[in-house]
Amino acid sequence: MLRWLFLGSFFALFARSSMPAGAQADCHGAISQFRQIIDSDAQTGNVNKSVYNRMLPELARITQTCDAGHGGSAVSALSALKHRYGYR
Repeated sequence: MLRWLFLGSFFALFARSSMPAGAQADCHGAISQFRQIIDSDAQTGNVNKSVYNRMLPELARITQTCDAGHGGSAVSALSALKHRYGYR
């Protein structure tokens, strides 16, 4: 059991390290920045709550893509999401 846990941890680490650290940090940073913006917009009423609630699942999928080591795809999907909802 412990051996499988170790192997699982090793493969998870390997999967994360397959993407350059800068690319992974870039997609996480961009996602985090956008999340702060839309959270603020929702709190101040600058974006309708129903629109905000539609963005969250899409942003979660983009975060999973970034976590999986696909930084380029994540940044591209984030750009498309921003464009779709009128953000730059």
